[in-house]
Amino acid sequence: MNIFISADIEGIAGVMRKEQCSSGNVEYQLARGLMEQEVNAAIDGAFRGGATRVVVADSHAQMVNLRAENIDQRAHLIQGKPRSLSMIDGLEQQRFDGLICIGFHTAAGEKGVLAHTINSRAFWQVIINGQVMGETDIYAAAAAECNTPLLLVSGDDHLQQWVTNHYPQTGYACVKRAISNTAAESLSPQASRELIAHSVEQAVKRGERVVSRRITPPFQLELRVMNPLLADIYSLIPGVTRQDGVTVSYRATTMKQLIGLLSTLSYLAAA
Repeated sequence: MNIFISADIEGIAGVMRKEQCSSGNVEYQLARGLMEQEVNAAIDGAFRGGATRVVVADSHAQMVNLRAENIDQRAHLIQGKPRSLSMIDGLEQQRFDGLICIGFHTAAGEKGVLAHTINSRAFWQVIINGQVMGETDIYAAAAAECNTPLLLVSGDDHLQQWVTNHYPQTGYACVKRAISNTAAESLSPQASRELIAHSVEQAVKRGERVVSRRITPPFQLELRVMNPLLADIYSLIPGVTRQDGVTVSYRATTMKQLIGLLSTLSYLAAA
């Protein structure tokens, strides 16, 4: 049984401030250690649940957060960017029996710890087929194109409610309660690891085979950006249409196309 794990940092227990998510400071070094611990717990839970191969995609920022020497030696590790499927790149390389999202967070414009979608400095809201979409939704939809079910997600209580509402067949490991965008009540690192390992083990054993299809093609993207200049720049790209001062749209037949576009727009904002 092959299991794919995508790992972010904002939904990790003990992480609630932006400086914890940016390299170059002591707070980040501590946060990446917590991230590694939760990823290892997920890997262990997957193998205990019956996985024979586990692939982990480092999926935060520059996607080089997990130190290879600290990761369970039984797992394969994907790092670096750009990647055509971004946070789940590698999922299309072979058949996977389930996707697990560790350390995820709520969508841009929603309540939750460090809520954003892909790029907090550029994207105010991502809407696909008329529905607000977070990273969990985007990559669950892309996984569905690979016929891979979303088995489990971990993060805060607001994301838990989101997942319960939109993916009732998906398991959840709630490792913290959101107090505000930059405050949280977290489980201890040991308690969060134990919860994740147990939850992943049960999710893999259960072997949910219902592929999550919240949206279906064609995909109509409405992207609301932080300022009109970004909309000016984005509307120069063929196929991207200006809707108003801060909104652009794009139509795609696959989620892979949309993810490629969103990754490109994120790079442009950084430039």
